[in-house]
Amino acid sequence: MKSNAGTVSAYLDELPAERRKALETLRAMIEKAAPKAKPSMKYGLPSWDWNGPLFALASRPEVMELYVAEVDLVAKRKKTLGNVDIGTSCIRFKRIEDLNLDVVAAL
Repeated sequence: MKSNAGTVSAYLDELPAERRKALETLRAMIEKAAPKAKPSMKYGLPSWDWNGPLFALASRPEVMELYVAEVDLVAKRKKTLGNVDIGTSCIRFKRIEDLNLDVVAAL
């Protein structure tokens, strides 16, 4: 969902509970893995930058998405990410349980 929210927290607050919980899980993982990354809203999506873009999150009508700026990382772990659909730098999933969070943490 593209949003006019001014902060990552405001974006997450707009979501239904299940999606909010899923994306909050990913947010916590991002902030643990990249504590120096600065959260912001870019193109209506929660994003994290540190010396350039790192990650972004999205809630779409049919799926949730995790964007990873390092495209090679996603490609290398494609087969182990779980029951997901993979784009160039995008990991699409319907439920957080479909996503292999151990592999995501390694990204």
